[in-house]
Order: sequence, then C-alpha cells, then structure tokens
Amino acid sequence: MTSPLLLNRRSALKVSIGTGIASLLGFGAAAAEDSTNTATPATVTQQPLAPKDPSPLVDARFPCEIAEDVWIIPDRRIFLVPNIGIVVGKKSALIIDCGLGPQCGERVIEAAEKVAPGRKFILTQTHAHPEHVFGARPFKNRAEIFLNRQQNEYLAKKGPELLQLFRKRFGEPERELLADAEVVLATDTYDGDRETLDLGGRQVEFHAIGTAHSPGDQTIWLPKEKILFAGDLIEERMFPIVPFLPPTITKADIDVAKWVEALSYMNDEMRPSIIVPGHGDLGQAEIARALLVYFTEVQAQVRKLADGRNLDTIVSELKPQIRAAYPTWEHDRFIEPAIRYFAQT
Repeated sequence: MTSPLLLNRRSALKVSIGTGIASLLGFGAAAAEDSTNTATPATVTQQPLAPKDPSPLVDARFPCEIAEDVWIIPDRRIFLVPNIGIVVGKKSALIIDCGLGPQCGERVIEAAEKVAPGRKFILTQTHAHPEHVFGARPFKNRAEIFLNRQQNEYLAKKGPELLQLFRKRFGEPERELLADAEVVLATDTYDGDRETLDLGGRQVEFHAIGTAHSPGDQTIWLPKEKILFAGDLIEERMFPIVPFLPPTITKADIDVAKWVEALSYMNDEMRPSIIVPGHGDLGQAEIARALLVYFTEVQAQVRKLADGRNLDTIVSELKPQIRAAYPTWEHDRFIEPAIRYFAQT
C-alpha cells in the first residue's frame, strides 16, 4: 500500500506551494538508512561527509548539448561532483562551476576548448562552496572570472577556512584533489540583484539571490531558451544540502526562508523549460516544488518536537522518519544538518 504521505506529496506538487501545505505534514514509519550512513552521530561535525563515495573527479569526456550551444558536464550522480555548464556565444563561452580541485578544472577547460574553440572563456560560480570553486586555479590567466560582489567577498573571507575544513573531513581521494587548490577571486564583479553579459549573439542573465544556501548565491538564466542553472538551491532526487557545519558554516551563512523565496520565484514566475540543478538530473519546475514541500515538512516537524526535547533527541527521533518519507532520495547525510538548522532558527 502506498503511504498517504507520498500520495499527498504527489497531489501537492500539482498545486501552488502556498496553499494546502498543512495536509502534507507528518511522517511515516522508519526505514533503513541509505548505504552512505552507518550510524546517527551525536553531532554533525563528528560524521565524515563522504565515507564510501567514489572519487569526485569530474568526467568531462562526454559533455551533453541540452540546447543549441548549451552544454553540461553531468555530475553522474557522484557526491561532490557538480553539474557544470558551458554556454557558447560567437565571441565568448561562459563556464558555470569548475569542480573540486585543479585537476577537475583542467578537465573542464579541455571540454570547453572542444565545444567552444577560439572563444574567450568566462568562469562564473553558482556559489562559493568547494566543489563549485576550488577547481578554479587553472583558469587563472586563461579566463575572466565573473561573480557577484557578495559571493566574491564571502569567498575571500571564508574560502581558506572552507578549503582546510574539506581537506580535513574527507578521505584520501578528496584530499589529493584539493592538495594544490587555492582560493581564486573574481577578476570582475557586479553589484545589485541582476547583471547581463553578451557572449556574442547570446544574452546570459546573472540573478544574485543573496544569502540562501550560502552567501552570494546566484543563478544563471538563459532567457531565450528558458534554461536555469540553479546551483545548490536545487538538488534532484537528493536531500537538499543545508550546509550547517558550525563553526565554519553557521546560521548566519544560511537563510532557508530566502531559499524558499527563491524556489517559489523559480516555480511561479520563471517557469524554466529546463532546470540544471547543482547535483542530480535535469528537470523542470517539479524539482523546485519538491524542495519547497520538503522544507515545509521538516521545519514544521522540528518545531512540533522542539518543546521539551533536547536537540540530539529531536535528531534521533526525526531523522529516520524523514528518511522513510523520502525513500528514493539520495544522501541522507544532509537530513541531520537541516534538522539542527531549523531547531536553532
């Protein structure tokens, strides 16, 4: 028999997130953890983020053309590999994100040289988290690096600390990729919530979100094709990455209310024909709506349990219920940070 929660969720995804959401709240019985986790830790910081995952080396051999001269290097559903975009104009090619470490960045450049020969390269990043920015070193002196000012300032301030955190927390393959990584700042920035670049016969819009998933989040929008590169504001069939890792990433570096606002705008106003998520498969508005439902459910359940229970008890009680309610989603390692974030906001 199908869980009533899952039936309700399917119905909810057909309507606006703003109405009827209360009927979605409540979770089913516990189910087994996915293979990436073997125990529920007492605190987030005690749990390795990637205990059994393959090496996150970008495989750029087979870029996929999703529209004319719009390419992606897919993540192949490998943890810490982002979906990477290459948007080609007559004069320039915009590269969106660059992978975890210089070796990944070199592979991205090789792919860009194949699909956009003779073009000037412009690198941008959806946000300043390691698998999206620490592949940038090979782009120095080979590309313009174009970011919104808030993201660039956050990268300058927190980039070295994030680099050291990831070097300590991951296994040998990740540490090897990060061994020669460095913080690479923008050569040019923009202010305000929107900027447009002309790549030569192709307009590309940069939408600065502010602090949502991270300070300086931005999406990349192709208005003619209605293609949206959403970064980690959207993950497909995967628990959204609420990167609550104090003391390095604190509550001040995340704003889920702003995140929800951005998702609602994508769903209700932009209505993209294709969404390229930060991780996972391409989709349309339904993958934004799925995260809206998730955030609403988890926040409501945390608030319901918060009265009279300590945080570790809330985590141990709620985490398996959330896992059971989303049986097809990957990387349940991100459930606990979300619970802890909502419990402290």
